[in-house]
Amino acid sequence: MKSGKLPGKTKFSGRRRAATRRSGFSSHPESTGGEYKELILPTIHLSSGDTVTVRFTVPEHSSGELVGYGGWFLAPDTVDVKIEGSPFRRHTLVPPCAPNWSKFGSMWISESGDSFDVTATFSAKAESDIAFYELACGIIKHRHYDKARPELLRNMYQFSPEAHFFQTNGDVTIHAPKDNGDEAILHLKSCNRCARFLPVNFDDELIHLSFTNHCKAEHRRPCSHTGFGRLLNIDTGERIQLEYGFQLECRFCKKFEVNAAHNPQRTAAQMKEDGARRRAFELLLTELYQGSPQLRYRHQTGGRELADDIWDKFDRKCFKCGEPLNNPKEMHLDHTRPLALLWPLDETATCLCGSCNSAKRDRPPASFYTAKELKSLSEITGIPLDELKKPSPNIEAIQMLGKRLDWFFDEFCRRPELTKERDGKVAVELLLKALQKAINKCPDGAPFDIIKEYKVRQR
Repeated sequence: MKSGKLPGKTKFSGRRRAATRRSGFSSHPESTGGEYKELILPTIHLSSGDTVTVRFTVPEHSSGELVGYGGWFLAPDTVDVKIEGSPFRRHTLVPPCAPNWSKFGSMWISESGDSFDVTATFSAKAESDIAFYELACGIIKHRHYDKARPELLRNMYQFSPEAHFFQTNGDVTIHAPKDNGDEAILHLKSCNRCARFLPVNFDDELIHLSFTNHCKAEHRRPCSHTGFGRLLNIDTGERIQLEYGFQLECRFCKKFEVNAAHNPQRTAAQMKEDGARRRAFELLLTELYQGSPQLRYRHQTGGRELADDIWDKFDRKCFKCGEPLNNPKEMHLDHTRPLALLWPLDETATCLCGSCNSAKRDRPPASFYTAKELKSLSEITGIPLDELKKPSPNIEAIQMLGKRLDWFFDEFCRRPELTKERDGKVAVELLLKALQKAINKCPDGAPFDIIKEYKVRQR
């Protein structure tokens, strides 16, 4: 099997389970989620050394209320951004990356109820044009927040500013040079749940603002799904073809009207499948390399600890958001290159906080980090930049697996956790499908077909 889509789970691993989840929400009658429009916005021209200061003043409120600040901005990477004054230390900041738009902000449950100021300073290191869209702050109210489970509100700063529904607005003041720059274009896409038009990037769709991507797999691009990858301009009637496309729901509606409603209804089998495949990959790599990542690292370095060295290498802070990490135990070691491509944890791991590691999930580096961050990550980890942009499978691990197929099928695949059947699906067959996906991505083609080998051995 050289390329193309692998057989689906139903075909390869038995029947499809019956539908178990209903969200209880429906699409908005005035939006399909497949519309977009363009805005032409003014910019401010900055000379080298100029700054723009945005001050957010959140009014007095009651303790326990949600408050927040933020907005969207357009600036080149010659502009530095600094956020100060927030009583809540976590915030979202997509670094400047014109011609793509960025965003910044935060929201949290207030403890004091006191008024406070947050200042965002944009400093130009070279001539630059900067633009803003919907800068706002204040007290946030929404019916989903009123009845949300507490765990759903812990990481809401990551959904700023698209999750800001201000009931009471604070003051926003901008201090900037008077010079006007060139006009800027901002694309807004509709949400099929709340019907809002929210910012997206068409130049680099992987720089997420308000919507996550739809078709990520290579064999599914460009996204040909109307409403996802083919959007209708509501002003001109023309359609635009995107590479990845976007989900119909904005990230806020996806969280509260889809995921929050669906996840509690998942069966035990559904909740275990993804984790089981990940654990099987980690266990396979431990067997192939004859030791856990930590043990191998100690042996290679004369006793040093992998976690301690990665923590120090990344200056003891999260690489993505810059959050200080007081000790290695607060750090989440991330597979810089995907575990799904058989890359183990080693000295190329990335130091992330828990929130950023959860946000990254199993995404490859290029779909989570900006171009500037990728370059820095390459310098820190030693992984070539091209490899970060498009990771290849771990050829060494695949070659070791190919030499040990008898062991793999006769011993590894017979482990009790891999022979279990849940809802008609056998764990080992789902593992084989995931392995074959990685094997198929070898630069010279798949050296062997592990699914075909499995079926031959079954007979």
